[in-house]
Amino acid sequence: MFQKRKEYRKKFTSSGQLYVAGELLDFISYDVSVNGILVEIIPGSLLIDINDFEALLKEDSSAEIYVKDLMLTGEIEIAWVKLGDGKILLGIEFKNVMSNAMKFWRKRRYYRSKRKFSGYLIADDKRIEFEGNNVSTEGLGLKLDKINSALKPGSVVNLIVNDPDVKGVGKIIWINTAEDDTCALGLRYFTIE
Repeated sequence: MFQKRKEYRKKFTSSGQLYVAGELLDFISYDVSVNGILVEIIPGSLLIDINDFEALLKEDSSAEIYVKDLMLTGEIEIAWVKLGDGKILLGIEFKNVMSNAMKFWRKRRYYRSKRKFSGYLIADDKRIEFEGNNVSTEGLGLKLDKINSALKPGSVVNLIVNDPDVKGVGKIIWINTAEDDTCALGLRYFTIE
């Protein structure tokens, strides 16, 4: 059977999420291949209409994805964006994804990308500097030079990341301290701007 596309695509409906430009967006997929997926994106608070997505693609087409029914997560490229029947459609190419990684899914819901960044948290009116070491669609992995009494699991904090310029509110999920008084912590987003 002749296929007009480069690879075979299978009709596939699933919910999922895309983390792009500091915003977590929900989507519904329409078809999938070994190289990519077609999704209808639900607009967010920053990326609202087709013009926002077109402008984004001119700056940066990379994002992270989570496809629920495939248990697939990882890094992707947005190949194109178009309007179809009043819906914003994205053509997505897989770059570095994992599927059916059962061990991985027991521990984390989303893929974590290793990235270096810096910023600070504000807790109990205290500014606490951090170095970031990984990021996912759900949260951040952070390292602090020393433990701070204002930080406890369950604490809600303000988050400011220097590059890219991101602000938000999050909740501390876990804290691990080392013998040298440094600590690592996991932060889950509530809101990101």
